[in-house]
Amino acid sequence: NTTNLLHLLRIEMSAALAPYIEKLDAALADKNIFTDYLNIAEAKTGLPKRNVVLGALVLTIVWLAVGIGSSLVCSVICFVYPAYKSFKAVESPQGDDDTQWLTYWIVYSTFNILEYFADIIFFWIPMFQLLKCLFLLWCMWPIPNNGATVVYKKILRPFLLKNEEKIDARLEKVTGKVNKYVDDAKREASEFADSSAGVMLAAGAQVATETASQQLDDALNEDADKDKEI
Repeated sequence: NTTNLLHLLRIEMSAALAPYIEKLDAALADKNIFTDYLNIAEAKTGLPKRNVVLGALVLTIVWLAVGIGSSLVCSVICFVYPAYKSFKAVESPQGDDDTQWLTYWIVYSTFNILEYFADIIFFWIPMFQLLKCLFLLWCMWPIPNNGATVVYKKILRPFLLKNEEKIDARLEKVTGKVNKYVDDAKREASEFADSSAGVMLAAGAQVATETASQQLDDALNEDADKDKEI
């Protein structure tokens, strides 16, 4: 009957989740700033740390699905943690973690560009922020073939290798134009500074600065004299 079916389903789900619950308990047993705050929450609420974490997880999922500001929550989750792990990777002597997080940022940047141009389409997808967050969590998950590795190797890497020369040529062209504009602006600024108008403007600015400084000193001295008379 239905009761037995639900009971069997509950048993199967518990068995399937047991390894992950054990890993969570092991992580919560470590001593760090996160578990310190969880210990405080456990003491104040009387709830086990595991339940506090799972409750926060459920609340975050619901918020991402229907809550106001879900885009901000998703951005914090998928940016702050990877940014910190990237810092740890830069500071560590190993190179594998550098590759892992560089791959993630390539996928993350590509997804954000795609989202910007396709926002009018993504807007109509139900619970898009939740789906986006789950996708990026899959991309950053610490397993050998996570989402970032799969997307990079299957999609981005072949595309970039095929168009690498064209992209480099475009970038070089744009960089050359920007450098030219900067050099022209520096030259024009230098020519103006050396011209009579530039010299007069600089002299006027210096006189104005000295006048303002003198007026400020006079005002301060006048106030000091009044205080002495009082």
